[in-house]
Amino acid sequence: MKDNVSLAGLRGPVELGVTRLGKSVRQNLILASLVVARGIRSRSSSPIRRVGFIGLGRMGYSMAYNLLKAGFDLTVYNRTAAKAQPLVELGASQAISPREAAQNADVVITSLMDDQSVLDVVTGPEGLLAGLRAGKIHIGTSTSSPHLGAYLAELHRAQHNIYLAAPVLGRSDAAKARKLTTFVAGDPDAIRKCRSVFDAYSLIVLNAGADPASANTIKLIANYSALSVIDLAGQLFALGEKTGIDAGTITLVLKTTFDNPNFHYYIDKIRSRDFDHVGFDLRGGLKDAQLMMEMGEATQVALTNAESAHKKFLAALANGMENKDWSAIYEITRLYAGLNN
Repeated sequence: MKDNVSLAGLRGPVELGVTRLGKSVRQNLILASLVVARGIRSRSSSPIRRVGFIGLGRMGYSMAYNLLKAGFDLTVYNRTAAKAQPLVELGASQAISPREAAQNADVVITSLMDDQSVLDVVTGPEGLLAGLRAGKIHIGTSTSSPHLGAYLAELHRAQHNIYLAAPVLGRSDAAKARKLTTFVAGDPDAIRKCRSVFDAYSLIVLNAGADPASANTIKLIANYSALSVIDLAGQLFALGEKTGIDAGTITLVLKTTFDNPNFHYYIDKIRSRDFDHVGFDLRGGLKDAQLMMEMGEATQVALTNAESAHKKFLAALANGMENKDWSAIYEITRLYAGLNN
C-alpha cells in the first residue's frame, strides 16, 4: 500500500525533531514512495527575500535568528520590544506593530503561544492582515487548533492572501540547531516558494496536503505521543520507587522500549527530576493537552492520556510549578503516589 504523504525535503543527516533516523527508516521512506529533496535549496533561486517574523519566544527567537543568518531581509515584531534588540544588532529591522512587520514582507511568520494570541496579531487595524499585500504569504508555526487553521485560511483568502499552517516539532535547542521538523499544509505553489524559508530552520519538511487544518492535526498527534510517553515514564518511575526497583533499571527498560533519543531526553529528565531547564513549559503543555481533548471530542476519539495529563498540569500549576518544564507533571504523579520527598 502506498502512503498518501509527501516528504517535501530533507537537509543533511536525517533527523526527526532532535531524533536521528537510522538506515532502516531511510529505507522505509523510500519504500513508502515519499518524495525526498536532498540538500539545501539555493536561496538565490527563491522568490522570497523579505520576511516578517512575529513572536520571539524560546522557539521564535532561534527561528528568526536562523532566517537572518540565512540572508533574508528580516523585520521582527515582539510584544516585549526588548527581546528583538539582539536581532536588530545583527541586522534585522524592528517593527512597532504586526501590521508594520507584514507590510513589506513576501512572507510573514508567526510563532505564538495559542489560538487567541494568533488571532490578536492577525486581526484588527494593526494586525498583520492589515499590512500584508495581496498574494503574499502568512506561515503559522504555532501549535494551534485545526479549527484555527481552517479559519485563518478563509480569512486570508478573503483578503487575497495565502495562509500556510506549518507548525514545528522540536524543542528550542532543535530550533537553534536548524533541526526542527515542519508539518506544512496549504497552497502547493506557496509551499514550494517557501522551501528556502523552511530550510532556514528545519531539517525535515513534511507536506501534509492542501488543507491547513491537516498540519495542525498532525502536530497534535506528534505532541500527544510525546505527552503520553512523559506521563507513562513518570508513572513507571514512581511504581519502581515504591516497589524498590532501582531507577537505573527502570531507565534501561524505558530506553529499550522507547528507542528514540527525544524520548530518552525526557526519561533522563524525569529520572533526575531536572525540571528547571525548560524546553517546553507547563502552561504550554496545559494548552496542548486542552487542544488534544478538543480534537478528541470533535472526532469522537477518546484521548484518555490527554485527559489524565490535563488534570496533572492543572495540579502542577496550582502548586506553583508554572516555570517548570512540562515533564514536571511527574511531581504530581509522585504526589498522588504518596512519594513526597
